[in-house]
Amino acid sequence: MKYHKGFSSDLRTPGGNVHVALSFNPSHLEIVNPVVEGSVRARQERRHDTQGRQVLPVLVHGDAAFAGQGVVMETLQLSQTRGYATGGTVHIVVNNQVGFTTSDPRDARSTSYCSDVAKMIEAPILHVNADDLEAVIFCTRLALRYRQEFHKDFVIDLVCYRRLGHNESDEPAATQPMMYKAIRQHPTVRKLYAEQLSREGLLTSADSDQLVAQYRQALDEGRHQMHPSLGMIGNQFTVNWSQYLSVDWTERVRTAVEPARLAALGRRILQFPSDFTLHPRVAQVVVNRPRCSQASCHSTGAVPRLWPTPRCWMKERPYASRARCRARHVLPPPRGAARSEQRSRLYPLQHIREDQPISRSSTRVVRRGGTRL
Repeated sequence: MKYHKGFSSDLRTPGGNVHVALSFNPSHLEIVNPVVEGSVRARQERRHDTQGRQVLPVLVHGDAAFAGQGVVMETLQLSQTRGYATGGTVHIVVNNQVGFTTSDPRDARSTSYCSDVAKMIEAPILHVNADDLEAVIFCTRLALRYRQEFHKDFVIDLVCYRRLGHNESDEPAATQPMMYKAIRQHPTVRKLYAEQLSREGLLTSADSDQLVAQYRQALDEGRHQMHPSLGMIGNQFTVNWSQYLSVDWTERVRTAVEPARLAALGRRILQFPSDFTLHPRVAQVVVNRPRCSQASCHSTGAVPRLWPTPRCWMKERPYASRARCRARHVLPPPRGAARSEQRSRLYPLQHIREDQPISRSSTRVVRRGGTRL
């Protein structure tokens, strides 16, 4: 399947070239969702795009997976948080009854619609008949305008069907005989739209058949049909992956850090201003940790989990730590943020070097109920 391998290209549009990237998805399910959001967030931060106007995440879902997988809810829940927000995501639910092995919808979910899970973040949801192409285009344009204006998620429930099975060997009529009897008798979307254009006097039946024949001939001859595709033109944000190609995956790479560097980093992240009063329990942790940052000490799990971030800063590599446990975990360690007894907060990881770039999470635009935070 195409999405297993991923894809990227620059497309020509009336507003200029647009780079489109299809993420590598190892499954046909929803696990790629947070990967896409993280990739978009990184691209936005490289562009200093704090409002998410330059990079747009689009997630395509299946109806059964959108209603049934917890990663969908988790991704939605993080959509308006400062550390993870991407300025809104456009969700397209291909509601083609892909979960057809469950014959009765009452056995598939507890809600009327597969998209109802998005109500938890009060995202607008449009249910649109996929046979009506112009209605689909209208909903898509509305979704994009809403997202650009309000920086929140938008869901399009594309009510449609799948004419064939999941793969070459699948026969969906085995579990849905009545539905697939109706589907096989139903005209295709192309035929329905051709008939609409013919009724409106915009396209004759002969013209429609000629377009189909020309397209089929072009496919048989192997001619490229996506004329707006430009290949990889690139710009100042394009990443050069050539150095990672044709490399033996067994090649050993040195990732060790000198003990003296680890000790220096450990001391740096444990320095607090003299007027910053820590809670006594936190202060005790700070006192004990220098011993664990020594090369001769068998360190606990808390300290090594904090080391990757200062190592990136020392190498002048911008790095944004997104793990929620950096500031607070179910258990106390690790803690990459400290709060004084006067409620002020300090991030030691943002003071590794004097000139290090600061994560842009604090300047992120997040809107809840029309309020800019």
